[in-house]
Amino acid sequence: MPAIRNSVQEMADRLAKRTARHDLRSRWFGVGRTVIALAQLSVLLLTPVKALLVPVVAMGEYPRCDSVRGASALCLGGDALGMEPRRWLLIAILVAVASGYRPRWTAIPHAWASYSIAVSIAVPDGGESIGMIMSLLMIPIALADGRTWHWQRPVREQTPSWRTVSFVAFLAIRVQIAYLYLDSAVSKFGVADWANGTAEYYFLRDNMFGVGQPWDSLFLWMSRSAPVVTALTWGALVIEIAIGVCVLSSDRRRKAGMVMDIVLHGSIILTMGLWSFAVVMIGSAIVCATPERVRPERVRPERAPDVPSAEPGVPHCAECGALPTVAAVP
Repeated sequence: MPAIRNSVQEMADRLAKRTARHDLRSRWFGVGRTVIALAQLSVLLLTPVKALLVPVVAMGEYPRCDSVRGASALCLGGDALGMEPRRWLLIAILVAVASGYRPRWTAIPHAWASYSIAVSIAVPDGGESIGMIMSLLMIPIALADGRTWHWQRPVREQTPSWRTVSFVAFLAIRVQIAYLYLDSAVSKFGVADWANGTAEYYFLRDNMFGVGQPWDSLFLWMSRSAPVVTALTWGALVIEIAIGVCVLSSDRRRKAGMVMDIVLHGSIILTMGLWSFAVVMIGSAIVCATPERVRPERVRPERAPDVPSAEPGVPHCAECGALPTVAAVP
């Protein structure tokens, strides 16, 4: 029993030390959040509503408002409200999120808007689901962020409870993104065209997602070379695995993973399009690359709402986030 208690205490001490340094209130997190919101905005601004809600064979009319889908903003108001006002409501929410204004206030509306897009449109490309998951997992981090704009440097120190909540949410995001990339890479090895290195040859010539102008001549010419096709196919798998590993590693390696993510999805944009999906993934990689920086010493402590004001002459405990008792003051 003493050995178990010592082990638990050691783990608790390590967690406390880690969370004491944890603070995601930086421009890194803000940029990633803005990029995700811009990707979602592109879907609503650049695609007509009729195309987003086209009827699907065996699925019926869209938006589907049965069961939990009824919570979607695109189901708001029933038949009494047209689709355009609902679309502009979502656009307004996403514009506020992308601007970086009051992340604490816009976190839950962003999750609602992301959910509405993911469950209501008829032809999602995968980016909508990832945007929904990311916006949900970012809620605790954004709620812990009391800045007016997420572009600003923080002016107050976070309380230990908010640091811990933010740390757990950040870890959950990294695990989710790492799993996505690792599962994607590993599952492809079970597909013959990926395993034998020819998948990119067929993707570039696909009628729907194949390479388009102005790059079609170049890539189609390159794909006639077997070594080039093999390098493109297996290279994508290697990069996906590397991104998944880097996301779970140190600050420096997470930034390397972000660069590889931009290269991978930038290539997908050039060859296949899928803009919103690729930009959501790039935004997610930027969020994952956010450094867990040491809190500046000059930052004023942020007092929890239930903590009383300090009495004159009583110092504030910046590390523990609580006020020492009067008896502890010499």
